Amino acid sequence: MLRRGARTGVKKNVEIPTESYEIAHSAPELLTETEQLENELFGDIEQQFVNKEPSKPPGDALFVIDRGEKRPVWSDDEECDREISLGDKNIAKKLRTGDSDTISGRQLEEKLRSQFKKIHGTPNWTTRDKSSQSSILASTGHMTQPTKSLPVKKLSVTRCKNLNSRKGAKCVVKSLEFHPGASIGFVAGYSKSLDLFEVDGENNKHLHRHHFTNFPIDCAKFTADGNEIILGSKRPHFYSFDLHKCTATKMAGIRNRPDVHYKNFVLSKDSEYLGFQGQEGLFSVFSATDKQLIKCITHRSRINCSSFLTDNVILTAGHGGFCSLWDMRTWKVISDFQDDGALHVTSVGHSTRHIAIGSDSGVVNVYNKDDVYKSRSKPLRAVMNLTTEIDRTEFNSTGELLAISSKELKHSLRLINLHSLQCMPNWPTANTPLAHVSDVNFSPNSGYIGIGTTKGKALLYRLTHYPSY
Repeated sequence: MLRRGARTGVKKNVEIPTESYEIAHSAPELLTETEQLENELFGDIEQQFVNKEPSKPPGDALFVIDRGEKRPVWSDDEECDREISLGDKNIAKKLRTGDSDTISGRQLEEKLRSQFKKIHGTPNWTTRDKSSQSSILASTGHMTQPTKSLPVKKLSVTRCKNLNSRKGAKCVVKSLEFHPGASIGFVAGYSKSLDLFEVDGENNKHLHRHHFTNFPIDCAKFTADGNEIILGSKRPHFYSFDLHKCTATKMAGIRNRPDVHYKNFVLSKDSEYLGFQGQEGLFSVFSATDKQLIKCITHRSRINCSSFLTDNVILTAGHGGFCSLWDMRTWKVISDFQDDGALHVTSVGHSTRHIAIGSDSGVVNVYNKDDVYKSRSKPLRAVMNLTTEIDRTEFNSTGELLAISSKELKHSLRLINLHSLQCMPNWPTANTPLAHVSDVNFSPNSGYIGIGTTKGKALLYRLTHYPSY
């Protein structure tokens, strides 16, 4: 009878609700035990995020959220105590102390950290108040500027790996320049190749190489927006290299004008104009956008160098020490002056406040920028630290440091402090491997200085006074 009752479902209708009722009441008890177990192991994590003051975890909790000083997540005691040999590779010899060739892993870590801070410094974003970071640009390292003025007697300089150490050539480096917005630099010269590198001071990864057939590069420059590189040579044409497409476009020269040369040129600050120096004082102004000729002007003597002082004013200089300022709106000379004591002007450079004019005698005259508009301009100082023809006069981005160089003699590079108008006494030294300097350039925020040599090397040095690229 009981079996039949079970089959007919009499007991089934009575027992099933009872079992489901017991399970429904036991589920909350199981969930409560789980929560208690989590709280015992991890503490009350939910309450720590909801309330401003975290709830105190049980004394036997295995994990506690520490909101104090940050500690390394993981540390290997065996690696810290392990003895490491520094004599196997030459690159590690600088980390040795004393006569011992071995150090512990912990000592190696400390030395590497110290070496990194010495070369690159401490990034600003690590010490900046997070509440002040209202935009992405606030955390971009190379957009910051130094707050301290340049030291007068000592400049902190650290040598880095050569910029073209991975793709070097034995030909003369004629142009070395840094990208205006990204940590990229290029090296170009008589190897007929344009090489792009990532600038980090450690690896300087090679990014791209473009070879130009029968086109030894004499001059190359980034445009202001950083999207293009203009390259010039003795050939009757020049090239435009697109960084996005990694392609070069040949720009034909002016027909029936052999007096127009494309070897040396200058770009205006806004990259609207492109100026080429030609024969017999000819200066040709092109549009940097469509590369079409706008105007040809004639200097009173042979032009050796030129520069766009503003978007509308051109400075041309050359034989006889004659310098002329041209107004591009009227294409007329607005000022004529002769460089003080110069037989021939060979290089010009300018910042927001100063103009540096180098001559074939090795003298560099530094003028106040406003004074050159006068017919009788007197220099603030005549720098006489070099004795051969000046090839480069390059200001850094802040206008407080001037690099002058000559390729005629070895080690002919000097840095001038514009605050004191004196040469920096501690660098370069007699042991600095400069050889014959063919080009010099500062990075956008003066964190690096690049030096091209006639041996094909692109030397890279870190100016640690400036915190960013």
